Amino acid sequence: MLNTKEAFLIASLFCFVIFLLLFSVKQDRIHGVRQLLLASVLGMAGNMLYAFGRELPTVFAYEVANAVYAASSVAILVSYRQLFGRRFSVLLMSGSIALLTGVTAYFHYVANSFDARTIAVSGFQVGITVIIAATVLKSRDYKGRSRYPAMYALCMCALIGGGHLARVVRHALMSDVPHSLLEPTGINLLFVWANAFALPCLMLGGLLIAHCRIVTSIENAANCDFLTGAWSRRAFHETGPRFLERSRYDRQPLALLLIDLDNLKPTNDTYGHAAGDAALTDFVRLSHTALRPVDFLARIGGDEFALLLPDTDLIAAVAIGRRLQAVIAAAQSGEALQITLSVGVAVLRADDTLPALVKRADEALYGAKAAGRNRVVTEAGGRIARLVA
Repeated sequence: MLNTKEAFLIASLFCFVIFLLLFSVKQDRIHGVRQLLLASVLGMAGNMLYAFGRELPTVFAYEVANAVYAASSVAILVSYRQLFGRRFSVLLMSGSIALLTGVTAYFHYVANSFDARTIAVSGFQVGITVIIAATVLKSRDYKGRSRYPAMYALCMCALIGGGHLARVVRHALMSDVPHSLLEPTGINLLFVWANAFALPCLMLGGLLIAHCRIVTSIENAANCDFLTGAWSRRAFHETGPRFLERSRYDRQPLALLLIDLDNLKPTNDTYGHAAGDAALTDFVRLSHTALRPVDFLARIGGDEFALLLPDTDLIAAVAIGRRLQAVIAAAQSGEALQITLSVGVAVLRADDTLPALVKRADEALYGAKAAGRNRVVTEAGGRIARLVA
């Protein structure tokens, strides 16, 4: 088996590899990546100091090595806090490193005790892993592809924290313990190997979580309209067929509303494009106040939106269309030039595809515009009157 010095050198190499991986990540896109970069650099330095502890002055082998290693652990903790959108105290983090360094120095120069130094350092690492695990658990925002990195991080925290806790108990209660970190005894060698790779393993968990954040942000950019925050045309055509399949599986109705914002061009011409953009964003914001969480609103054109309504028949869909008109009208009370809504309504048929459903709703929307706009019009052959004021 490789000796303790080689274990720390290999761990330092792993930190360097993770540094290279992190360096390729867009650091300004995901909070916490820069802290992981710092942690990898400190991890390399800390493992190198541990590896050459016997060749270095004692202050570097003890105080500096432990302080650098602790700083790397704190940087990892801060990165997890930022990755999950949690606050942290720079003063508290810095103070904890200073306190550990002071305790290490005390049990080195004043009351020389390897056991006490070991208990302090391992207890510090237990605290770090507990806080990281609590951060991941409290976020509760991991699902789908994000679930694996979160579970990996939790498992690493359990293994690393459990190992350090066992070391604390061993040095506190047992007498047959090593008297140096680099002592090549069986159990100590096993712990050194585990401890050496603790930082790279935690960094890898942070890297995996950051990767999921990046993928999610890219997907959101592709699937969400950048101006209004509604779903995009692409998302509508990708997600729409699933709504149809679910409706057929549950044997529940599904309605589609195609909505056109009347007077948007005159608004742009009169007040400028900023006013038109505000009208679009206001429409989406106000619409969400009148819709259910399961409803799917997408912007599919400049001033045209598609609204999929699960478990909604034709009559209910018309009522929702009129409710949206009322909400928009109420928000513009007293304004000289008002945005109104022309709405075309269609409901799912047994043999429908999404394009077929859209085509019928589009024909109804054309009917609403032809009838003078500011109308809710149902598809041809609907069970209620085609024109609804």
